[in-house]
Amino acid sequence: MIRPEVADFTALGKLPSEDGEPDEALEEAVERAGALLDLIERPVTDEEAHALADCFGDDECFGVAWVLLHLIETAPHAREDQPEAARRWRDGLTSQYSRRRS
Repeated sequence: MIRPEVADFTALGKLPSEDGEPDEALEEAVERAGALLDLIERPVTDEEAHALADCFGDDECFGVAWVLLHLIETAPHAREDQPEAARRWRDGLTSQYSRRRS
């Protein structure tokens, strides 16, 4: 069963991207996502982790995506059964970071 605070966060859909022109709407969306994540008590269930993983966007979303990843990692079976979307996001971002440092 997914708790209401997790459902509220997942209802936002994908996290907004850092790309593009910053504006008030983007700032509000990022703040809203961060505030909703803060309301989710840890640990999350495996079912919640899978639902949350679908919310990753294309980038870090000003750090919100890292908070989301760490939240997902609190699920009981996160190490053995990490949601594919979370794994892809983390691996993609890690390889981008490695290329930039080279």
